[in-house]
Amino acid sequence: MKNAFLVLAGLFLGLLFIAVGRTLLSGSASDIAVTSASYNVYDSEKIAKHLSRAITFKTISDDGDWTPDAEVFGGFADFLATTYPAAHSAMERERVNGHSLVLRWPGAGAAGKKPIAFLAHLDVVPIETGTEGEWAQAPFSGVVKDGLVWGRGALDNKGQIIALMEAAERLAAEGFTPSRDVYFLFGHDEEIGGGGGAAKIVKTLAARGVRFAWTMDEGSGLVQGIIPGVEKPVALISTAEKGSVTLKLTARGQGGHSSTPAPDTAVSILSRAVLAVNDNPHPLKLDDNVVAFMHALAGEMAFAQRLVLTNMWLTGPIVKKQLSANPLTAASLHTTTAPTMIDGGQKLNILPQQASAIVNYRIHPRDSVASVRERAERLINDERVTVEIVGSKEPSPQSSATSEGYQAITKTTALIFGDIPVAPTLTLQGTDSHHYMEIADDNYRFTPFIYQPDDLQRMHGTDERINVENLARAAAWYEAFIRDTA
Repeated sequence: MKNAFLVLAGLFLGLLFIAVGRTLLSGSASDIAVTSASYNVYDSEKIAKHLSRAITFKTISDDGDWTPDAEVFGGFADFLATTYPAAHSAMERERVNGHSLVLRWPGAGAAGKKPIAFLAHLDVVPIETGTEGEWAQAPFSGVVKDGLVWGRGALDNKGQIIALMEAAERLAAEGFTPSRDVYFLFGHDEEIGGGGGAAKIVKTLAARGVRFAWTMDEGSGLVQGIIPGVEKPVALISTAEKGSVTLKLTARGQGGHSSTPAPDTAVSILSRAVLAVNDNPHPLKLDDNVVAFMHALAGEMAFAQRLVLTNMWLTGPIVKKQLSANPLTAASLHTTTAPTMIDGGQKLNILPQQASAIVNYRIHPRDSVASVRERAERLINDERVTVEIVGSKEPSPQSSATSEGYQAITKTTALIFGDIPVAPTLTLQGTDSHHYMEIADDNYRFTPFIYQPDDLQRMHGTDERINVENLARAAAWYEAFIRDTA
């Protein structure tokens, strides 16, 4: 027994020695040399005025029988042309499906070098009825106040468009010619899936044989004050995005009068089916991207936290449990399951012959639409319940974290923001990028804005706004990025 104890003690001390050694080698928040950010300065007041004007165009997209307002979308397109004349002179402009924009900047000597593309969207979500009066500034006024530009689209997604166009204008005005074709692709209906915008653009470009080395869209960026224990901004480069599938569960039972019920009714059968999928969520997994993300953060944290994050070969179960406690971080580790609607019965004393429920899944890239449905059927395991797909989108493939595009995002971010953590991540929502998977080697999602905790709620909510400094710095980022990659 004594020898066994000594062996176990020696093993524990050996593991502890390795863990501490790895932690010390990872560096600490106090000994990281922070480089000074260096970039071309932009006139933030001028950019703020341009975004202010852009916000006043009510380019709202909505579900149902929505038809784009040709006057509004056309007015916004014309505004971009008149505000950025040098860029538009250097680029070929084309409207696709009436409202989406394709801007191609021809490259010199681009033969054999694949083009690159920047994606964004012209449309914005509507203001929720009844909340208009809750805005500090009218939602489509574009008010510039207290160093902020207020209004719907400031963050999602007109701020990105304006910053990108500011960079293009400066480059074109000085006679810059890219070394490869550069595309700006602005869809008009991203907020409702992109079927009439991005999908049509892709079809048009595919017919011309266009294939991109990579595309870059919204969907991630720099966050500050969101990750506990990390004071610096953290640059999160999304290399994939989740898919989705909505399953309709329909249970059938024996009808009749409620005074003589069978052992099961359609409602009780359905209830068990919903619980079967809800109470057995998809397993959480710490994949390579999550580990890389944790390692990137480790250097910014205190020793005890670094000890845990740099030794996930040993502490993985602890980290997984901690991440699973927060819905936001848990969602990045697995396919999520969310029962959202339920329907059944017409009268209090009639046994319903059928009842249905809607369950929405956001699919992790390691799963698929088919595998999610098969798993649900297996968990329910009841022939009285049918499982029907009523809407789906496959998750995107994982883009490379070693490609030219990814490395350029990392390099430019260090140039503009200094020495900060950079890590791959997963976009939980949908973007127009999923339409471009078929005509691009890689698809990245990164906007060079610093997002604070309340920004995430403001994007589709009340008081959407953006810091003026964010805009000017983003324009500098896009300029440096285009110079580096093209």
